[in-house]
Amino acid sequence: MKECLLAIILLFTLNPLSVTAQGTVDGCLLSDNLVYTDYTSLLGARLYSSTPTTSLSANYCSWTASSTVSCNVCFGAINALALLCVGGPVVGGQRGVYTMVECNLDDHSWVLGAAAGLFGLFIIKRRNKL
Repeated sequence: MKECLLAIILLFTLNPLSVTAQGTVDGCLLSDNLVYTDYTSLLGARLYSSTPTTSLSANYCSWTASSTVSCNVCFGAINALALLCVGGPVVGGQRGVYTMVECNLDDHSWVLGAAAGLFGLFIIKRRNKL
């Protein structure tokens, strides 16, 4: 019984499922699949800086935004007094809170099959000893 329990525990601990969930990211999403999170604000208007960024992880089926509005990312220096981008281009994107959408359980159904197989082997082994 201990061997079976150990095998099941090892199966789930060594499984390469993604355990580093990001959850949500708030910022300006550009077409390069990066969310720019740092911004300078003036009278309610935001201009995002080109750093730092958060990459939307590809380990999930998709990412969805709660609501989006247009935003701009400055790839130069930001003049905070006038909210201008100096020395680099301004690229438009979509601002929102992006939430991960996890994949279906079917993608990992082999884990359930392997666990059922191990349980079956345990039952067969146990009955042959009686």
